Amino acid sequence: MKFLIVSDREYRKTSRGIDIITAYLSDKGHSIDHLVFFTRKKLQDKQVSENIKQLYIYDFIKLFYIKLQFLLPSFIITSYFNHIIKKSGINFKQYDYVILESGKPLFLASVIDNKIIYRQSDPIFTALNSNRRFYKNLELNVIKRSVFISSALDKKYFIPDFKEKTFYWHSGFVPCKTDNVNININKSFIILGGKIDWPLIIKFANKYKDYKFNIIGFYNKIPIQKNIIINGYLEYKDYQNILLSSSAAIIPFTKRYTYKLKQISFTAKLLVSMHLGLPILVRAYSDIQESDINKKLSVYKNHKEALSLFDSIVKKLESGKLTRDVSKETTEFLEPQIMENRLKELDVLFSKWIN
Repeated sequence: MKFLIVSDREYRKTSRGIDIITAYLSDKGHSIDHLVFFTRKKLQDKQVSENIKQLYIYDFIKLFYIKLQFLLPSFIITSYFNHIIKKSGINFKQYDYVILESGKPLFLASVIDNKIIYRQSDPIFTALNSNRRFYKNLELNVIKRSVFISSALDKKYFIPDFKEKTFYWHSGFVPCKTDNVNININKSFIILGGKIDWPLIIKFANKYKDYKFNIIGFYNKIPIQKNIIINGYLEYKDYQNILLSSSAAIIPFTKRYTYKLKQISFTAKLLVSMHLGLPILVRAYSDIQESDINKKLSVYKNHKEALSLFDSIVKKLESGKLTRDVSKETTEFLEPQIMENRLKELDVLFSKWIN
């Protein structure tokens, strides 16, 4: 079969659900066009693997980067995107199915007649950064038209009328291969995930100047302390070594960002840190509200708590009491979330709904 998979980012081998689904369908022998809708720069289409071609649609006005776009009437926004979609010259009729990820790709639904599969990665107000009713209706239209919905959100947020075709599917995590690897616990920490609480990280770095703080998933051009190292956006295999040699993982979401995560619990980066037995310092969000000794989760609600908990982690490290052991409870919790097991769930899901 031929699939068009639409996201607002390029396909990469990451733990993002839409990337896992793309790779899964490709491995099953299907032909995949992966479309980025939309880009700020003109980019050339490219073949990224035998079965996956990367396509782009260019937003020449850069509408979603104009601060006042949320004040524009909905029909103007829809008309504009319909125009650039048609101008792209993509023949949608050639595809058996179109998979749309939550967010900007939802605009494609108004110009295609294909069978739709909806990958609900984020709540709509997070994906489009607005609670505007227009966007909620945009998503609802896609949900109504979808063959089925693969949702990363908690089941309690499913729309009752569409529960029978909505399935919770978290992408899980890829375990780090630690066979024959000498894991060195040293004076370094890895900082992962979302919007970073910079004032907190700077406090840590100032207090512990002999320690390194490796930040994954962020670019920064502003001069900062020498012991804060910006590694940028890396594929999982590229930051495994940093994970393996870190003393602890820090997931310092901003308070504002945690509101956007209220429908999402354990992220892939948090799961792989647990799998490696890393102590994890994380701001309270969603269902993760209290510290859990078995899972090595230190959960804070404010900077004062964060500093106290981080001091405890450093104290254990310096006294030689910091270990990489993983409790039986944690192993049992992680087992169904290992990528291999999540792919088995996709086998069941696609075999049931795709023909």
